[in-house]
Amino acid sequence: MAEDSSYEYELYVTSKGTIQVSNDVKIKVLHELASGNRSLTELSKVVGKAQSTLSVHLDRMVEDKLIAVHDDMNDNRKKYYTLTSLPFAKSVQSSDESREVAFSMLSNLAQDPKQMTKALPGFIFLGFDGMGLDASPMAGILGFIHGAAMSGSLSGATLEETVANTRDYFMEFGLGEATVFSLKPLTIIIKSPNPFTEGSSKVMQHYASGFMSKILEDATGRPYDTVSSEVFGTDYNYLRFVMEPRSNKLFMLEQGFE
Repeated sequence: MAEDSSYEYELYVTSKGTIQVSNDVKIKVLHELASGNRSLTELSKVVGKAQSTLSVHLDRMVEDKLIAVHDDMNDNRKKYYTLTSLPFAKSVQSSDESREVAFSMLSNLAQDPKQMTKALPGFIFLGFDGMGLDASPMAGILGFIHGAAMSGSLSGATLEETVANTRDYFMEFGLGEATVFSLKPLTIIIKSPNPFTEGSSKVMQHYASGFMSKILEDATGRPYDTVSSEVFGTDYNYLRFVMEPRSNKLFMLEQGFE
């Protein structure tokens, strides 16, 4: 579903399907709600629009199932808005370089089904970047789902063992050679056997950290968040990300405890 035909847009998955959002006000609202519930007054300050003007946008966003509105349990005169959709992707400048690298990868590996299968995720992410779509949010979700499908099979008796199991799986899956730079904070560096571009490498990093976060959650019972990341190397084939367990306070709030 397209909101308008402007060049810059973001895609969100809702209960009504995929919604394209290109209005700056709506995008600012969605970004703000990604960090927690907000009142109309709070959103008005962040967005820089009068409450009467902003309400029109919010009503449409509720109708499109991008967000939901709830009464404040302590004061039914107040309402709070909640993000109910998932970010999927956003538009970026299309990359000739990504298309060239993808074609080169295909040419080199197409005759080897085993190697092509391992390179397929990278090839797909290069294709997205080449077409002008940053699929980082989608990659993070897919990586998390991939981790969930492992059903705890990579969980070890210790954090070190869990990380070692995951490192071996990364290699077998074709993601690359993973090195644990440190355990506190957990810092992982992955060297991909295939070249990337900067944009496509960042998407792959989201996939890897999404996968890792679910593996760690299953092993420890605590959600893990990526607190920093980078891609580097001449071929952008090095991915680094740092993960830490979610704070006790935030974790308790998410479980419904004050």
